[in-house]
Formats: sequence, structure tokens, C-alpha cells
Amino acid sequence: MGNFPTFFFNWEISPIDCSSARDPKMAKNKNQHTVPACYLKAWCQPDTPKNQTPWVWVSEKDGGEPRRKAPEKLFRKTDFYTGTGAGGERLLGIEITLGRIETLFTRVRNKALNYEKSLTAEERGILCMFAAAAHARTPAQRDHIRKQWTHPLAMMDELAEYMKTATPENKRKLASMTPRSADAKGSLDHGQVRAIVENPMQTLLVPTIRAVAPLLGRLDMAVLQTDDSLGFITSDNPCVWSDPEAYKRPPLYQSVGLNRKSIEITMPLSPRHCLFLNRNGLRGYIPIAQTVVDDINRTTRFAAAEHFVTRLPMHRPIWFDRGVEPDDSWEKTKTRAKRGDQPNN
Repeated sequence: MGNFPTFFFNWEISPIDCSSARDPKMAKNKNQHTVPACYLKAWCQPDTPKNQTPWVWVSEKDGGEPRRKAPEKLFRKTDFYTGTGAGGERLLGIEITLGRIETLFTRVRNKALNYEKSLTAEERGILCMFAAAAHARTPAQRDHIRKQWTHPLAMMDELAEYMKTATPENKRKLASMTPRSADAKGSLDHGQVRAIVENPMQTLLVPTIRAVAPLLGRLDMAVLQTDDSLGFITSDNPCVWSDPEAYKRPPLYQSVGLNRKSIEITMPLSPRHCLFLNRNGLRGYIPIAQTVVDDINRTTRFAAAEHFVTRLPMHRPIWFDRGVEPDDSWEKTKTRAKRGDQPNN
């Protein structure tokens, strides 16, 4: 399990009022990257002329002509992580803390990964922090959280409206039907659920990273290597959780969970290196075949929300290949069982 820097357990989400600040550096905090520019710089075209701003190649998820774009201008939204204080001030603690994680990651990549040095426990912890943040900080994850909590909020809204006109007797009956938790600390009130729906990043991003990063630290950590000129690609949703055994389970149990033995988490760290978290004992630096690189790139592209990134202006057809449904999938196994058929050999 990785060791985490002290600030990881002591997040200081302090208010900074940029509306009254005159420091130009503070104004820059309005454009907040959902995928860090420092991370994307590893995908810059290797032969960029010195008199030009370095660029990466960005493609629509479903293909099309790659276009070049500077990492600083990619995947950013205005005040995506900014909260609002009681006095209307802009709260930049989340953005600042994400920046500290990015700085630590860049140091690990530049001083250890690029030279394929053995990682210390703290460096492994930093990679887990960075991967947890990368998975939780995207617009796709924001939308997922909002969708999850919209229905509970609607139910709470409906109940609140009912309680406005309910008789005292009906209120007592309802109270007697409501189960009470022995530990009220784990429950959320109406206002907290509304805050989650309205501002998922501001309410849940920090708690999610704090909870998930140590769990990632318990997994086996490998860094996959390639010398391919195109190498690993990345995307606007770079940290992918997958389970290659999920297709064998009934649909209700096909969700990906950290408790699964077959869990696999991939996150390209550069065109040469890809983080691979697993429960199969794979650790350290592992050179992989081109077929494996292609398969990881296919997974990365399919998991993208809207765009993927390459270091060269080219695609490979395998990235867009959906493949065929395996013969031992749950659906096919169920169909054969109904007919009394045997699986194909």
C-alpha cells in the first residue's frame, strides 16, 4: 500500500476571493482543466518546432481527422471545481489541491517513470492519488453522480411537499414507518442531497479521492511499457476501470468494483508507460507486446467521453473494433441452457 503525502489527509479547502483579487495569477484559476495540461504534455508531437507552441493530436471519439491543439487549451471548463462561500467569494481549495497532486505526479513521471526507476512507497501513493483524481474529476463522472442522486432528491422533494399539508397523525404514522439508523453520521439530509445534485464536484470530489486512493494502494501496481512510436493514447476520461470477466455474469452483477478479483484499472501515464492496477500479482515495469498496447488503446478510446489524444496524427483500425460477443458470455450461456445446447469448442 502506498504512502500518501501529509496534505492528502488534511485538505485545506480555504476561500480565495478572486472577484476582488488583482493578481493576474488568480484570474488564471477560472479556466480549470478536467484533464491536467501537465499530464497531456507527454503526448506533445515530438518534433514540434522550437518557435511554435507544442501540441497534441485530438480526435473525436468516433474518428475523423485529428487536429492539433495545445495541452493548455484542452479539456477545460470555467470554474468547474470552484465553490461559493457564504459571502459570495470563490472557493478555490479544490482546484489548488488538484494542482498540488499534479505537481507531485509530474515529478514522479519526470524523475522516476521516464528512467524506469523502482518506485518508492510514496511515489506509488502519489500515482494512486493521481489516478483516483483522474477518475473522479471529469465531466462524465459529474454527470454520472448527478444522475445517481436525481431520483433520491425527487423522492425527498415529494416527501417534503407532502409534509407541508400532512395532518399530525399522518406525520406520526410516517415517522413510525421510517427506519432509524443507529449511526446518524452516515446519513444525508435533504439539503445535502440537493447540494450533491446541484454541485457534484464541489461536494463529492474531495471525499471520493480521499476514499478511493487508499483502496487503489492495496492493488498490485504495474507500469506497462512500449517502444512503439505511437505508443499509448489517452482521452478526456483517461483512468478506466474495467472487468474482463464481467461479461460472464448476469447483467445485475456486471458492474465494476474494486472488490472484484478480476478488476483492472488502466491509465496511460505517457506514450511509453501505462499504469496497470490489478489483483493478479502483476507488479513493476513490464514490457508488453504490440497486441496488448492496441487492446489497451481500444479500451481507452471506447471509454472516452468525446475525444481521445495521440502524439502523432494517426489512428489504428483496431481501436474502433468492437469485436464479437464471446461464446461464454452470460447471454449466450443462458440461451444455450434453455435449448440444452453445448458451448462451441
